[in-house]
Amino acid sequence: MAYISLLDLVTSEIVGPSSSHTAGVMKIGLKVHSKVKDIKAIKIVLYNSLADTGDAHMTKSALVAGLLGFEETDPKIPFSFEFAYKKGIKIEWHHHINENYHPNTVFLAVTNKENITRYFRGSSVGGGRIKFNEVASL
Repeated sequence: MAYISLLDLVTSEIVGPSSSHTAGVMKIGLKVHSKVKDIKAIKIVLYNSLADTGDAHMTKSALVAGLLGFEETDPKIPFSFEFAYKKGIKIEWHHHINENYHPNTVFLAVTNKENITRYFRGSSVGGGRIKFNEVASL
């Protein structure tokens, strides 16, 4: 069983307004970054609360920053789209509501430069904590 401190529950160093909508999704992006190198294209599906507030809470910028491997305190996080564009990464966004999923769920189909696609699901469960796994498809 993993233990976390009370301080871990209420703090985050990430640049952004929300631990669930920025810190958690950035950690999901970082997990994907650790598993897929040389990203060519990404299909991202934001669900429920993330779909409703993704633009306002820097969710999209934080997720892309994580996918690029940025650190949580990197001041470039708000500009992550520009860095992805300069790397030639194509990003496709979708927004859906599905009450069967956690309110802060994201699915990602990530294609590398060798045209191999891998699929991931992550949920930001609060305080910057995440649930994350690789799945068979979107």
